Amino acid sequence: MKTGILVHGCNLNIENWRHVAWGDPPDQPGRIPQGLLVATQLKAECIIFGTGASKKEFRLGDSPQRGRELLEAEYSLEYLRLYFDSLRRFDVFARHVPESRSDGDWERFKQSVLDQIVLDTGSQNTAEEITSAARVFLDRGIEQMVLVSSPSHIVRCLRDAASIFAEDDAFARFRCGLLASPSVTCYEGTSPGDVVVVEPPHRPDRHVVPTHRRIQRMLTLQKLDQQDRVRLIEEFDDLLQRYEHKYFNG
Repeated sequence: MKTGILVHGCNLNIENWRHVAWGDPPDQPGRIPQGLLVATQLKAECIIFGTGASKKEFRLGDSPQRGRELLEAEYSLEYLRLYFDSLRRFDVFARHVPESRSDGDWERFKQSVLDQIVLDTGSQNTAEEITSAARVFLDRGIEQMVLVSSPSHIVRCLRDAASIFAEDDAFARFRCGLLASPSVTCYEGTSPGDVVVVEPPHRPDRHVVPTHRRIQRMLTLQKLDQQDRVRLIEEFDDLLQRYEHKYFNG
C-alpha cells in the first residue's frame, strides 16, 4: 500500500517554534523529524509540509532564503535543509535509520528525502491541509495517509480527517488507510494530558445530554472581542464553581 505523510504546519509565531516543530535531541523529536522518521519506516512515496497560514522572516544560518518572509511550509523546509545533518543526533534516527551510520549513505538519504517533499502554501487551517494533502495523494495513487503533529494537536487532526473522509466519497480510499503519529514535543507549557476530548454521549449508564454541542458552540465564539471573551469565561467559571461545590459537597 502506497503511503503519504502529512506533516502539519506549525504557526511560526507561537512560543518556541523550534522546540515544537524540530524538537530537542536526543530524545524529543518534533513534528518535522517525526514525519521524516515515519516516512522512512513506512517507505512513503510523498511527504507534504503544510501550511500557508502564517509567515515569518527567515534569519538563520547562511541560507539563500535568509531575510525573506516565508510561509510555514517554506520555513519548515528551509529549516530542514539547514539542519538536516543534526537529525543524526536524535536517538531514534541512530536506531532506526541505517543510513545515519555512514556519511555517504546519509548524503544519499538526505537527497532522497528532500526530493519527496511537497509544500502546501495555500491551506489556512487543519481541515484545508488534510483536504489538500488528500488530493495530492489521490493523484499519486496513494491509499494510506499518515498525519504527523504534536500530541496536543494530533487528536483534532485525526478528528478532522475522519470527518472529511466520511463526508466526501472522493476520499473513500483513505477511510481504511488513515493513521496518526504524534511527535514527542507539545506546545510550550502543555502536555498530552491537557487535551480535552468531548465525545457525543453513547453509554446508557451515563447522561444523555449532548454536552459536546455546547462545547462546540462555545468554541465558535473565539472571535468575540477580548473583553467579551473574558466575561464569557468568567461567567462560565462562576457557573462551574456553583455546581462543583454542589457535586463535591454532596
